[in-house]
Amino acid sequence: FDHLDSCELNGPQSLSTSARCGTLSVPENPDLADGRTLDLAFAVVPARASSPQPDPVFFLAGGPGQSALDVAPMIAVALRDVNRDRHLVFLDQRGTGDSNPLNCEFDEQDDWLEMDFDRINAELKRCLADWDADVQFYTSTDAARDLDQLRQQLNFEQINLIGGSYGTRLGQVYLRNYPQPVRSVVLDAVVPTRLRLGSEHAVKLDKTLNILFDQCSQSEACSSEFPNIKTAFRNLIDRYRDSGQSITIAHPRTGQSTPIEFSSDVLASALRFLAYSPQTQMIIPYLVHEAETTGSPNRIASQAMIVSDQITGNIALGLNFAVGCSEDWPSWPRDIDASNTVLGNTMTEFYETVCSWWPAGAAPTNFHDPFDSEAPVLILSGELDPVTPPEYGDEVDQQFSNSLHLVGQGLGHTVMGHPCFSDIIRQFFNSASIDELDTACTEELGNAPFFVNPLGPRP
Repeated sequence: FDHLDSCELNGPQSLSTSARCGTLSVPENPDLADGRTLDLAFAVVPARASSPQPDPVFFLAGGPGQSALDVAPMIAVALRDVNRDRHLVFLDQRGTGDSNPLNCEFDEQDDWLEMDFDRINAELKRCLADWDADVQFYTSTDAARDLDQLRQQLNFEQINLIGGSYGTRLGQVYLRNYPQPVRSVVLDAVVPTRLRLGSEHAVKLDKTLNILFDQCSQSEACSSEFPNIKTAFRNLIDRYRDSGQSITIAHPRTGQSTPIEFSSDVLASALRFLAYSPQTQMIIPYLVHEAETTGSPNRIASQAMIVSDQITGNIALGLNFAVGCSEDWPSWPRDIDASNTVLGNTMTEFYETVCSWWPAGAAPTNFHDPFDSEAPVLILSGELDPVTPPEYGDEVDQQFSNSLHLVGQGLGHTVMGHPCFSDIIRQFFNSASIDELDTACTEELGNAPFFVNPLGPRP
């Protein structure tokens, strides 16, 4: 990689990693070779071994809209043992990071928490007019083509793929379209091929919350502090179903007092954002109990704003809809009634609003058709994942004939960062086989203790 520039990649939690950085030049429209050209940013974290294996690991980021380079330091830590013998390759998908990003900055950062879709829709129209991009060419199919162009530019005959969340869709699109170079695949928090991404969010969130509240009821510490937590939860939903409550909280980044109209939409958004990771899941019963018994939802709104600020602040919103309006909305299931869920039909209503005017691309006619592969596929799920739950992993495991599905008890959305799973991933990439993996560590996993107050669990 001497032809690449030395660089330092900086990520969340003050993490950084040394890498070699470069750009991949590709046509925005593959049918117009003399049209607009995109310079896509990529980085390689070289293997530490003096004689590395010839097949690197390509990491595929989530979202849609997450920058692979932004999370590279965190992934390099999670895959440290893999990186000993294999290079790690990160490509900012077109429309993200430093690859002609379709970012849309909001004047009011609490729009997402309040689910103010009218304001978000108006901001998206303004951003679309400002982007130097033809957004119909920012789909998963386009991104998979870019990945293969990078593979060829770096002269790799075979590669391994690891994707998280939406990255599992991109990984499957690549696997379908370019099967020959793929040696092995890890799908963490998997999106099934047939799924219209977002259409089942409301149903899956409710299921995860019910599991969480059942586990609280079965926990001596949690049940004694928060008896009848399911009843408290229903009461809280009913309280804000028809009317809101004006509150003021401190913004997590600016510290400024931020007025919010706490409504059923804000409550749903709060629970959705908090349900992503086990660290924030374990505080949900306390927050629900406090809001229901005191009548003050300030703390649940504050915690949700912290998490939502972290999640939405790292997503190129334009890429999210370039993918969703092209691949999912045209065949969105119209028979899912989520009106009785916490989240309700907001995902359907939001996509219907945006996709009605969005200049969508065309997905292949077989895009959502299941397919098989000779490459071994390791599928990972978190037991308490509210977005891509374990039943999705079971579904994908049935689709692929050479696959293994592992579930992390007590874990949430994406699990590759857990030491147990990072070691299993190392074994899998070394052998390129689902056979004879040592998965004993998964039997030792379990739930983190529930918070009983703002300071944490009971000692």
